[in-house]
Amino acid sequence: MGLYDIAVKPFVGRADIDKASKWALRYFELIEKIPGGRLISRWIHNNRPVGLQREVFGLEFYNPVGLGAGLDLYGELYNDLNNLGFSFVEIGPMGADGIRRAVRRIQEDPQNDILAACINEDFLTAFTLAYDFCDFFVIDITANPSTDVLDPLLDARLAEEIYKPIIVKLPKSLPPSEIEDILDYSLMNGIDGIEARSIGQVRHIASYSHGRLPIIANTHIESPEQAAEALQAGASLVEVRNGLVRQGPRFVSNILKFLLKKYAKNERTHPKTDSAPADPEPPDA
Repeated sequence: MGLYDIAVKPFVGRADIDKASKWALRYFELIEKIPGGRLISRWIHNNRPVGLQREVFGLEFYNPVGLGAGLDLYGELYNDLNNLGFSFVEIGPMGADGIRRAVRRIQEDPQNDILAACINEDFLTAFTLAYDFCDFFVIDITANPSTDVLDPLLDARLAEEIYKPIIVKLPKSLPPSEIEDILDYSLMNGIDGIEARSIGQVRHIASYSHGRLPIIANTHIESPEQAAEALQAGASLVEVRNGLVRQGPRFVSNILKFLLKKYAKNERTHPKTDSAPADPEPPDA
């Protein structure tokens, strides 16, 4: 039993997720203040296991598991949270004011790994403010599931020297026809990927786009088996938040260990040979 189990779990078990996230964030703030805490955390959680690397959106991820938006709202602890085993951290959701706050923090403590910004208002201003400081952008259209906000962002990206991916985050509930409209727009206009909110959405997007749009599964993953299911359904990456808050830092390590074991078993069952086409890299099969 670790410190998180003693100090935090009793308070987060039955609390709503936003309140529970605040308790968890306070715990991680405390860990940050311990001398050498980041190095110790990275060593304990072994956040770069070999065998789970993949390239998505043109970025190199050392495993498929990231932290979803909603915990580190303003970019206060992204490096410390990354050390738990996440290959990327998504800060936000936020608008321009939140981005300004996050940028000040990033300038003081540059990110060690891939950092994404989730933007849900003031889209163009927030996007341009964050462009030089984040590695990719998740545009949350939950409040207004329209592609109208995307055109100015795509135009603004054309003026930048460095290309950075733009991902569209879907609402939790959206009719298939409206999802397909967004997918058609994305395929025709250079959107780099979709953040799906359910396993059903993951499967639908993967099937409709024929794998041409990478998918981040933000599907309330609370077990290693659910993470593997999302990847098998067609996701390239998965995000967790609830599971981390409810179960603690070991949750991420448990997912990575499960995935490594699962894919090692697949390799033994279906070995690659020189005489046959190579199997697709799991879990993108």
